[in-house]
Amino acid sequence: MLIEDLFRAPWHERALAELAKGMMTDEQLLAAIVKDWETSDKRKLMVLGDRYYRTKMDIEKKQQDITWRSNQKLAHDFVKKLVNQKVGYLLSKEPTIATENEDYRKIMKDMFDKRLLKTIKNLGKEAINKGIAFLYVYIDEQGELAFKKIPSEQIIPFWKDNDHEEIVSFIRVYDEVVYTNTNTQKQKQKKVEYHHPKGIKYYVLQADSLVPDVLAGVETNYHFTINEKPYLWERMPLIAFKYNEEEQPLIDCIKSLVDDYNLQASVNADLLADIPNFIYKLVNYGGTELQEFLNDLNRYRAVKLDENGDVDKLQADLQTDAVEKELLRIRKAIYEFGRGVDTQDENLGNASGVALRYRYSDLDMDCNILETEFQSSLEQLIWFIDQYLLMTGKGDFTNEPISIIFNRDIIINESEVIANCQASVGILDDQTIRENHPWYTEQVEERLKKQQEQEQMYNGYQGVFQKQQKDGNMNE
Repeated sequence: MLIEDLFRAPWHERALAELAKGMMTDEQLLAAIVKDWETSDKRKLMVLGDRYYRTKMDIEKKQQDITWRSNQKLAHDFVKKLVNQKVGYLLSKEPTIATENEDYRKIMKDMFDKRLLKTIKNLGKEAINKGIAFLYVYIDEQGELAFKKIPSEQIIPFWKDNDHEEIVSFIRVYDEVVYTNTNTQKQKQKKVEYHHPKGIKYYVLQADSLVPDVLAGVETNYHFTINEKPYLWERMPLIAFKYNEEEQPLIDCIKSLVDDYNLQASVNADLLADIPNFIYKLVNYGGTELQEFLNDLNRYRAVKLDENGDVDKLQADLQTDAVEKELLRIRKAIYEFGRGVDTQDENLGNASGVALRYRYSDLDMDCNILETEFQSSLEQLIWFIDQYLLMTGKGDFTNEPISIIFNRDIIINESEVIANCQASVGILDDQTIRENHPWYTEQVEERLKKQQEQEQMYNGYQGVFQKQQKDGNMNE
């Protein structure tokens, strides 16, 4: 067991000191690391980001000391909207696989099928919510290369360097429901897997101690098997996909703003619910209970009054302008610091192409950073694909250049683009003009080729028919 691979993060210093004194075994060290991780601020922030994405926010803790007062808890889905906006902008379209080797391109296109593209899109969502996402590479039961997204809060990575570029080993911690006493009772167990360069060790955490997981097999000295032959990856089969270099989730930037917006909106809703439109003023009321007054008013449209009695009402004037202005200010701040686009902007629909690009500049810059991080991770993913193709005899493409190009769902003014395409006829070739048309896809090019082939075939038939007709006229 390469326990030295664990010593890569500063929060292991205490465990290192204990190990150096001979006071901790390997299992005790792993248990201490797991315990530290589960109470760490980084993991808490991951859970928080996922919770806010699912609209489970701190506004739910809001309380009222007075029982009769309203207690509205309005949660606004800014986090989900911003996250989905970034993922949709960068990862919603099928990427372009660029390589000069046509056989390699076809293989990679099969590898990057809809299932893997969906996984990559979900990795983007996970990375934005939690700062970092993890993709596990493995060989499935059919011997095919497969990929699985593991929740970030379950992974404790140990990095080779301070830049967090390569994972040398990792721990996975997760809860699993197991049945005991002849499958009549179920209980939750905390499973711990230690993945290292020589294989995997399996444990169960019991009372802050690790015990071998017999059901999982205790230990394996390989990462995968092909045709029952064991193999070890030269790299850890875990790829990190980061939101940014700092691995800082989106929620860390906007949580206070979202909480403030929820609170302001909820308090304002309480006031609107608790303050009636008008208040009754009673002079020498003939009844004894206010409830009797309300019943008489609602039922008979009349009330009993004593001598010189009177009924009047005071209009309640609600001042909400200040609250609305504050909510608008917070909303702008959320989209500014969340680096997104407020689609409720009334000027967005009729904006020109230049104005649209300006409004989307923050979103575009944030996605530039996300794309840079994902491109680095995709290089690692391609390495595993190349190694799998080599091991299974499907070809050696390890030195073949390849790029995965993200096609962004860019917001444009279509009328302007179409007009520019029409104005470019005679200046640019038809292929270039078509590629810049907003409705252009690869399927369009295929249909154009079929259309040209049909036209050529028709023109050929027409030429033969005209020639036959001409020859017939000459014979006459």
